[in-house]
Amino acid sequence: MCSDCRIGFLVNPIAGMGGSVGLKGTDGDLLDEAIKRGAKPVAPSRAMRFLSKLKENKPDDMTLISAGGIMGCDYVAQAGLRGYICLEEPKHRKTTRNDTISIVRELLKLGVHAIVFVGGDGTARDILEACGPSIPIIGIPSGVKVYSSVFAVSPEAASKIVTDFCRGEARIEIGDVVDVNEEMLRQDILLLKPYGKALTISSESLRVSTKELGGSDDVDAIAEYFITEIYKPGALYILGPGSTTKTIATKLGINKTLLGFDAIYDGKLVGKDLTAEDIRRLINTYREVYVVLSIIGGQGYLIGRGNQQLTPEILKAIGRERIVVVSTKSKLTRLKRLLIDSGDVEVDKELSGYYRVITGYGEVSIIKAVPASDLEALNS
Repeated sequence: MCSDCRIGFLVNPIAGMGGSVGLKGTDGDLLDEAIKRGAKPVAPSRAMRFLSKLKENKPDDMTLISAGGIMGCDYVAQAGLRGYICLEEPKHRKTTRNDTISIVRELLKLGVHAIVFVGGDGTARDILEACGPSIPIIGIPSGVKVYSSVFAVSPEAASKIVTDFCRGEARIEIGDVVDVNEEMLRQDILLLKPYGKALTISSESLRVSTKELGGSDDVDAIAEYFITEIYKPGALYILGPGSTTKTIATKLGINKTLLGFDAIYDGKLVGKDLTAEDIRRLINTYREVYVVLSIIGGQGYLIGRGNQQLTPEILKAIGRERIVVVSTKSKLTRLKRLLIDSGDVEVDKELSGYYRVITGYGEVSIIKAVPASDLEALNS
């Protein structure tokens, strides 16, 4: 147990903005493009979910030391927490990785025992650069890319992890910080690049593993079964990211984007690399619409990672009965349950329950999907 447990807190306010508008991140010039496409910040709502849950269970000996302004203290004050310390507010509204690195170094000088951050893999890289494996870090997932194993499964899970840490009830482990190879991504090839090892915190089943890259087993059989037994003319199919859905499209004679959403109607491509607005227009145009999703291997996310184009409003309009799930057996057998984290807790509850997952030709498995915010369900 930490005596006077000092927790550093910072928010990357732009993390995840590219997701709903079809971008694969907000690094570099992508932020300007995301804003041009009408992207809205998502990190503040993630920060508020974490802080609201923390307020319910915060140990008396925990002191939160937060980055200033939009990188932390604005949300801490809004959540109504008491006894926190604020660092100096950033001098500009458009924050950069240099702000993150500077804040982490300041937190280290103040003797924090762990750092909690809201962001994605890029933010994790910046924090690792600033502190190395000197103290534990735990991420609240907000980025478009969340492949590293230093993240809690949800903001609520992060609150429980930090609380358990201060009470001496959590484990310190080694996590991988990885990010996509941006050059290969521009060629529509997903290649994860390791950036180092970090100390991180685990408690129960509340932290994710590093994303597994899918194998080739059963993918052709899954695609054949989908096309011959599931796919029907007169319906619109919106294929989500992943190699399995890409194989389905290839067998239909369509060149699909690997990490985007594409729409197919009667064997023809009617939308490529779709944004949330594109999907919204399509579901308002076509009478019968299905979404085909694969699962993030090693983590189990069905909704909420890499497919943020499916906003809560779109998911409500489609309904869980129109979601088709495909996965290789090797990926599925390593998972206890699937995770749903759309950004809206009520929508997550509506989409939870048992799903049929196509795992081969004529082969279907049943697995339960739970809201990533439901701590009891995560450990059941």
